[in-house]
Amino acid sequence: MRQSLNALFSPETSPHPSDLQPFRLLCDALFFYTLPDANTPLADKNETPESSIGYTPVQLSDREQDRFHSLAKELRGHEAEFHSGLLASLSAGHADRDEATVGALAASLRSGTPTDRPQQAENEVLWQAMLILKLAEMFREEEREINQGFMAISGKEAELFAAIRGDASGEEEEDEEEGQALRELAASAGPSGPTINVARLIKAWGRLYTRDPRAPEFPLLVTTHEEVQGLLAERYEALTGKPSRLLVSLILPTQKENMADDAQTEALKTAIEAARVHFNRELLGVAASGTISAEQLTALQGAGNELNRASLPFLENRPTEKGLRFYAYEGTTLRDLFTELTGTPMAKPKQGPATTTGLLAVLS
Repeated sequence: MRQSLNALFSPETSPHPSDLQPFRLLCDALFFYTLPDANTPLADKNETPESSIGYTPVQLSDREQDRFHSLAKELRGHEAEFHSGLLASLSAGHADRDEATVGALAASLRSGTPTDRPQQAENEVLWQAMLILKLAEMFREEEREINQGFMAISGKEAELFAAIRGDASGEEEEDEEEGQALRELAASAGPSGPTINVARLIKAWGRLYTRDPRAPEFPLLVTTHEEVQGLLAERYEALTGKPSRLLVSLILPTQKENMADDAQTEALKTAIEAARVHFNRELLGVAASGTISAEQLTALQGAGNELNRASLPFLENRPTEKGLRFYAYEGTTLRDLFTELTGTPMAKPKQGPATTTGLLAVLS
């Protein structure tokens, strides 16, 4: 029986379905973290495809969960504070953190300024990590809404240009190309407000990951943030004295947001299925090895080339493409690396067997 390739998406919680689509071409099942905030769900949370499964990895105490729910509700009305960054970074003491303003918490996420409270309790650590992840969710949701607004405005601009020039049938294709260019330009020219501190976001996600009892079930982490590889590689080199290894790169056609209705995407999945199964088998073999042999690397790269060739005809019909790079941390589990990264000895995980290699795939 063939072993399935189950992957975990990081470091975002409740990701938009379009962020998961490229990974769903490769993985048998894709998981991601959700937060214990049923009162304020994301609008598109129920649109996640069935092959992508969200779950909450750890539970807060009743006291901390009530606090989290309360602040999550309050955050919904303070998006302007979050983006303008008018207030100082997170500075509320342990006794008055309930009264900490949303703006202060948001500024903490952007600035990356560390707190100076030593020996935080377990629930306090998880509460802060979940709040940072919730802020990031709201940031992405609002950013997506802003971009959609700019796309709508650019579409109206394209219609006006077409009306001014006239709608001659021979120019329709040219008008459509120019209209698309205008929409892309407007989307890229949106307001450049404060950005999320990605390192802090990764560490917050890692605090959940190191406490997730299901973490060992996933031989592969996948991400759209190159910073994840940078931080893990740094910790890996500090632990082992060796650099992480780039194993193989895949080239994927750009996916549409309505993937389920995209006939071309379904045709792509059918065309690459045999190559995908072969590649996943070789990849799982690497994950189960503490040291990667030359034969394993050659076999994996050959399977990757086979997968690239199978998807090549579909690249011709897509305007852009994305690369998926696979990294290996020989003899070290990803859970150990995140434990070192987050600096939480209280959550020290069980040591994996010596024949284990952590794998990370970065889409860019």
